[in-house]
Amino acid sequence: MGERDTLMKNTDALEVYTVSLLKHKDQYLLLQRSQNKLFAPGRWTGLGGHVEANEFHQLRAAALREVQEEAGIIPQDIFEFVLRRTLLVSRPNQPIRVVLYFSGLINQFVSPDCPEGTLSWKQETEFENIDIIETTRPVLYLLVKDIAADPEGLERPKIGMAVFDSSGIFQNLVWAG
Repeated sequence: MGERDTLMKNTDALEVYTVSLLKHKDQYLLLQRSQNKLFAPGRWTGLGGHVEANEFHQLRAAALREVQEEAGIIPQDIFEFVLRRTLLVSRPNQPIRVVLYFSGLINQFVSPDCPEGTLSWKQETEFENIDIIETTRPVLYLLVKDIAADPEGLERPKIGMAVFDSSGIFQNLVWAG
């Protein structure tokens, strides 16, 4: 197999994921991924996971399903749940990924068990002291600003791209518009 064939084998796929940031008062529910995870073990992120092929026409429902699977929070308990940002992630020699960032409000603190790791409520000021996945860290700060500026989520979702160097090291995010 030639170099081009190997590259195509590794990049000839599209994966779609959701990440949801839930807010109560001045805190946000984050997930510290289990140490036994292949991707980003022990690192922090929002609630979320893989969008199944049959869910592409219902992305919001897919995100809510993931929140319920990971935290036991039912859709009826989440308000103003909207898609805020969409990020294209194209690391070298990996499938192309689209990450859909949702936000929502809940009216109580919950501390459920999570099969994916440990859930914890964090204030925005605590984000800098935890090991958040590098492509998600800057987005979480933007989501906090998005929620404050547009609480009802009436603006169109913002579209961005994660930029990596040739060795796969994350460089920055670029947002359209």
